[in-house]
Amino acid sequence: MHIVLLRLGGKAGKKGRNWVMGGAQQYVSHAAGDCLEPLSDHLREVSEMAAHFARPFGGEDWAAVVGMAHDIGKYSREFQNRILHGGKIVNHTTAGAEELNSLGFWQLAYCVSGHHGGLPNGGTTSIESLEKGTLFSRLQDCRKGKNPDYSAFRQEIDLASMARRMKPPSIKLNQGDAFSAWYSMQFLIRMVFSCLVDADFLCTERFMAGERHHLQYEVLPALCEKLEQKLSSFYPPKSFVNVKRCEVLDACLRAASWEPGVFSLTVPTGGGKTFASLRFALNHAIRHENAMRRIIYAIPYTSIIDQNAKEFRRVLGNENVLEHHANFDFDDQGELGERLRLAAENWDAPVVVTTNVQLFESLYSNRTSQCRKLHNIAGSVIVLDEAQMIPTEQLQPCIRALAELVNNYNCSVVLCTATQPALDFLFEKYGCTVREIISDAQPLFNALERVCYKDAGVLSDEELANSLLRYRQSLCIVNSRRQARQIYGLIKYGEGAFHLTTSMHADHRRHVLAEIKRRMSDGSNEPCHVVATSLVEAGVNLDFPVVYRAFAGIDSIVQAAGRCNREGKLDRGTVYVFQPERDYRIPRGINQKRAVAQLISQDLAKDASNSVPLGALSAIDQYFRHLYKLRDKELDAKGVLEMLSTRKIIGEGRSTLYSIPFADASRDFSIIEDASATVIVASDANEEDVRALRSGEASRATMRRLSRCAVGVYEFDLRMLLESGAASPVNGNVYVLDDASAYSEEIGLDVDALEEGKGVFL
Repeated sequence: MHIVLLRLGGKAGKKGRNWVMGGAQQYVSHAAGDCLEPLSDHLREVSEMAAHFARPFGGEDWAAVVGMAHDIGKYSREFQNRILHGGKIVNHTTAGAEELNSLGFWQLAYCVSGHHGGLPNGGTTSIESLEKGTLFSRLQDCRKGKNPDYSAFRQEIDLASMARRMKPPSIKLNQGDAFSAWYSMQFLIRMVFSCLVDADFLCTERFMAGERHHLQYEVLPALCEKLEQKLSSFYPPKSFVNVKRCEVLDACLRAASWEPGVFSLTVPTGGGKTFASLRFALNHAIRHENAMRRIIYAIPYTSIIDQNAKEFRRVLGNENVLEHHANFDFDDQGELGERLRLAAENWDAPVVVTTNVQLFESLYSNRTSQCRKLHNIAGSVIVLDEAQMIPTEQLQPCIRALAELVNNYNCSVVLCTATQPALDFLFEKYGCTVREIISDAQPLFNALERVCYKDAGVLSDEELANSLLRYRQSLCIVNSRRQARQIYGLIKYGEGAFHLTTSMHADHRRHVLAEIKRRMSDGSNEPCHVVATSLVEAGVNLDFPVVYRAFAGIDSIVQAAGRCNREGKLDRGTVYVFQPERDYRIPRGINQKRAVAQLISQDLAKDASNSVPLGALSAIDQYFRHLYKLRDKELDAKGVLEMLSTRKIIGEGRSTLYSIPFADASRDFSIIEDASATVIVASDANEEDVRALRSGEASRATMRRLSRCAVGVYEFDLRMLLESGAASPVNGNVYVLDDASAYSEEIGLDVDALEEGKGVFL
């Protein structure tokens, strides 16, 4: 065979060589052919790294074989012509999938087939399925000779021998029924897929740029020592509140020695659950160090993440805490920012603080970028802060995924909140028992009770506004953004009136919150009247002497009470629960929660004159059990769990395949569904970023920055913005607000103003 010398374009290979031999040697290209590497070297490196990643759940043999098989399609003459001479694009991912499926490992065929484009649907034998790029259709094309001959791989790689020596992953597939076993199988495929795609990314990166700049993080015992040093200042406790907080800390330390599983940490507002949960998580992971290696905090709102991550970094150190969510700007972190950005790709950090969206949507995604981190979730203590915020419509898939991580991937889960959802029945369904860390939480709640609840009856908007203005400082939380705008319009002419809703973008809300906190700071008695929606309820450190809360779910009412007399400056703060006189349109889910809360409050109030005793743990538990019973058919609104748990066989003989709809499940599972589109609010400050967005040149960093000035809008409001010419489409479901008058510095995006302006013009 003729041997040629090929000059490498751009960067050289790993050892700085500028020339490689072509012809007899097969190559893999990196960065669109910019650099070349012997294909066999790449496959072995990916195989070894993927096996290492899979070791925590006993899947190293499966991961090793997919690593060796994933690029064997590049052994074809056509692919080599592509990278050496710029030939046409060649499908190389189906080859390894076909080989593994022929050896009886259909599970691994999904991993190889999807290692660039994402895990595909399995498909059916219908003509429609064959046209949609499913795994079945790809394998059929391969068998019909539509793909290039890749058989040259057999000279260097013996997949059959590897397959014969493979040990199956050490997970439990038979958990009572076939439905559960099938879910476990698709989850295992995701985990092996994660090992493959992360190894493939990292090996390519290593060849192109050398070793990556990892976070210089410390081992968990060192972090635990730092935390204990911080907590030592709490002892001996010097106040009644600190006595109770230390009791919570001590309970968490004792429970850390328990066997891994599912735990609840039920602590009232002000009970110190942030550091208490971290104490449990670090000590629990250390006690089980052979299986556990990471702490993951999943939090519903970025506002809570900001403050928790800041506290964790202050105690544990910047290199030990990875904050990962859409609003976090890695570019603001200086030299550390690049290391954090790289760690966010696969959660390579000892403490990860992220959102429910990042955690759960990654667990159900089929995309390579989201799936890379999954193998690093194995062996984690997962703390769900404000656990009641898991959306009811996706509750079953979320709990099922958590149970799978506990049962098969050496994880523990902590449900951490003041309003503990009654999730024990769902976890028990999937083989997990929920253990409470605080053995008797009600006395703790009684001791730290800072408010009394009062029924304010039905209030008109005018009556509500007048009630708020009777106090020097007051907070009102309503269920509708429209009502919030209406109430604000009635109080804004007085001093110190503020509006807080999701009509305002994140940066706007952050600035308003900072001013509110300044006015509420110790020693200040400035007027402060705030009208908000539920976004201020969970984890936002506000402290008002009086709070008005529109009737909603009991969890929302109790969380609202956590913004009242938070620091215990008063003997008792007052939470007035009222019914709005006007029928504002609110989502069906909130209406259901409100109806259940009303039924329970009526029962509880029979023996309590002029009082709504909703803060009792028994009331909260009863509320959630009623709610889940009422919504039993809606706990998996899109049917994702059933979709991934149903066993379907297609094909015969070599064509036999078990069909799993990975792509469909990824499409249908979504934590956030309350807004139909994203509107970017243009300003002088983000002018360059908006220009990049419009031109299609926006980078990931650009999109992260723009997300901080984005507002989610419903379909009706979006239509108003487009018809009035106030906004224009950019790409997909993203729009830019062109009319600056449609965004107010007081209330944010104001579609009503467009309607009013149109009426005046006419």
